[in-house]
Amino acid sequence: MTVSGRAPVAPPRAVAYEAHTSAFGRLAAMGSRAFVKPVIGLWARLPRLPWPYRLLDQLAVLLPAVRGTVRHRVDLRHCRAEAMAPAGSTAPVEAGAILYLHGGAFVVGGIRSHRRLVSRLVRLTGIPSLAVDYRKLPANPVSAAVEDAMDGLHYLIDSGIPIESIAVVGDSAGGFLAVTVAVEARRRGLGQVAGVGLFSPIIDLEPTSKLVAIQADGTAPDPLFPRAALDALWGLVQRTEADDQACEALRSIATAGPEELGTLPPIHVQVGSGELLRPDTDRLLAACAAGGGTATVEVFANQIHVFQAGADVIPEARRALASMAGHIVVTISKAGDKAA
Repeated sequence: MTVSGRAPVAPPRAVAYEAHTSAFGRLAAMGSRAFVKPVIGLWARLPRLPWPYRLLDQLAVLLPAVRGTVRHRVDLRHCRAEAMAPAGSTAPVEAGAILYLHGGAFVVGGIRSHRRLVSRLVRLTGIPSLAVDYRKLPANPVSAAVEDAMDGLHYLIDSGIPIESIAVVGDSAGGFLAVTVAVEARRRGLGQVAGVGLFSPIIDLEPTSKLVAIQADGTAPDPLFPRAALDALWGLVQRTEADDQACEALRSIATAGPEELGTLPPIHVQVGSGELLRPDTDRLLAACAAGGGTATVEVFANQIHVFQAGADVIPEARRALASMAGHIVVTISKAGDKAA
């Protein structure tokens, strides 16, 4: 991986670019384009149909956690969660934790679908995690998912883990929740989390800015998401929130200025070069850096959305997870050093 550019601010917004795409990475993109993208396109045209949203997570029971981890169920106020730890770990509870928030456009996915990905992070870092199976669309608004994510944070704090020793990590829609948790923790007076890790995050649920940026950039179409999916998601969000004010509240991160985003803890993002959501990453990190924050991004050429989930077969995914694990360990360790 080579550093391809730095923004002229301090601390810098470091951008690393991996140009190589393995055969398995290319196959994943081809398979997504041929089989998954048409289904998402159909959903975008007919989002009001009774789609079997829970099916993906139910089928994912076939994907076990990696060896070397143990887990148990946790019941939060409105949803369940799963705690996971390295097998045989003797680290004190206050040593830190990962709060993991899964993706799936707020409609699909859950603990089972992301268990293998989360367990890899737990094994790589040696740090326990809590994965939250937050309430989803269309039965519940995104604002309910935000509160469930905050409940996960409260659970870790109430377990004796200092907030400054908690790293919040999320992919896709879970990336939105991860940044929201970090910001809301400060806004609600809970303190500052150790760091934030994001895989292909969506930050602005209103799609206009992304679509304009993608059109101007002229990149090849995303291998997974048709552009109509962004409009369909925003329409679903609007129909389920209480009113326009609630919808605008969900955009508070996207509209926040450098003075607020620059005070966030260190953020590390990984994204595919041609992803439909990449403009959100660009704007988030530029705002963080402009505000004096620490923000880094790794761009992987031609990788599909959240390719890290394919770490069993995609070499770049394994390298990406190792890099993200390093970010988590460093941020939690630095927070522990400051506390000491």
